[in-house]
Amino acid sequence: MAARKLLGISHTTIYEYMKLSPRVLPYHRSENGRHRLILGSDIIRLRDHPQVKRGRRRKDR
Repeated sequence: MAARKLLGISHTTIYEYMKLSPRVLPYHRSENGRHRLILGSDIIRLRDHPQVKRGRRRKDR
């Protein structure tokens, strides 16, 4: 998954970004409905202007 490598986040985080409302990372479904397609311009926009914090959430100690 190229989006994961370009953004430096896990595939799980990619799916979370797709589920958030409003969507942090918009996508389209392929013709058969099995694949999610992300535009390169949306990946670059998110990389250059992050809308959510990155990194691990740590418990208060």
